[in-house]
Amino acid sequence: MGATLERFVSLRRVPMKAVLATALVSWALQAYAFATGQPFYLIVILAVIPWIPLALFEGLWKYQHYSWMAVFAVVTALQVLHMGEHFLQVTQLSVLNGTLACPPPSEGATFATRIVMPDAAGQPTDVVGPAACGVLGFLDFELVHLVWDTAVWLGALWLLTKFPRNAWLWVAMIFASIHEVEHLFLGYIYYVETAAIYTYPKQMWDLVRDGNILTAVPAGIEVVPATFYEAGGKTGILGRGGLVEVLLFGEGSQSFLLRPYLHFGYNSLVVIPTVIAFLVQARKVRDEYLAKALPTLTEEQMIQATPLLEREAFDAGEVIIRQGDIADKFYIITRGDVEVLREQPGGRELVITRLGPGQYFGEIGLLHGGKRTATVRAAGDVEVMSLDRNTFASLMDSSELSKAEVERLVRQRVRQLHAMKTGG
Repeated sequence: MGATLERFVSLRRVPMKAVLATALVSWALQAYAFATGQPFYLIVILAVIPWIPLALFEGLWKYQHYSWMAVFAVVTALQVLHMGEHFLQVTQLSVLNGTLACPPPSEGATFATRIVMPDAAGQPTDVVGPAACGVLGFLDFELVHLVWDTAVWLGALWLLTKFPRNAWLWVAMIFASIHEVEHLFLGYIYYVETAAIYTYPKQMWDLVRDGNILTAVPAGIEVVPATFYEAGGKTGILGRGGLVEVLLFGEGSQSFLLRPYLHFGYNSLVVIPTVIAFLVQARKVRDEYLAKALPTLTEEQMIQATPLLEREAFDAGEVIIRQGDIADKFYIITRGDVEVLREQPGGRELVITRLGPGQYFGEIGLLHGGKRTATVRAAGDVEVMSLDRNTFASLMDSSELSKAEVERLVRQRVRQLHAMKTGG
């Protein structure tokens, strides 16, 4: 599994010089944002943006080779990042003595760097901590939560249609469904129950700037009209003060988790099974071009051979193999076309055929004689996946059907070469 997973997650299409250039741009944007006193979330966003084109470029290559497993990887990665956001918020609350009071935008800053904690009357105390808003706290409103968790639920459902035998995906689906019910409830009371028929003690804030540090200072409490959501409905179904706790234990119980901890728990119960499901499925990944070229291989043979494939790229006009050279590799075309040439007396080259994605070459020399019987040249920019001599031989020995199919094609190609040589 280790070799397969390593090959799957490693960069196969993006050159290292592009990675280094992107890292430099990302670092420069971070340095600029930090030097100009930008909020933390903007620093993170600027650091990530340069990597998006590389991720898309590499992701497309992986989708072409690994099909839906590449999509599974993206879904898992996004889930892990989302989990990281919740983990940071919980850490800010529990370890850094933070507060959930995220002031509105003021003086060019989206969130305060420091929060002075309010007492019961909404007045300042001596306790100071950060705003526990994670990185993307400016997106912390119900529509974003509802859309994201609905997408997570639909993603888990879709993955189950592709990998229905993965038991861990079913576990993730169960908890994703429970989480989705919570957000459907919150979304309903937020967008439908809009009548302000309650009153709510709203915390007021003053914002004080000292250089790049923006401090939120409590300025008392104002009783204002409120919707059901604002008056306490945002605690949801299973949160502290939520529907279930009030029904079971009455108001003021405080037995259940606060909303940040509850949703951290929800996401843990979805993300952990999703990651395990991905790791389990990664043991079964296969290259789609290998499956297309040698369809009679068993699933297990394809899985074992996939991590042994090596990506190679050739420019237009470049010779990939030359007639008369020692045969050392088997090639499967994944992008572009190649010309198969036969060298004639006097140095003249005759084009025998043209091969494209999903077709292969190099098998004749490996199975018969050990030398190349023709030259293969890139007709344009070409990408291939190659297997070395020993791996190819082992694959043929383990699959009689594939060996018979390759031998049939070898005989056909040899007859074609012989006919051209004799002029018949």
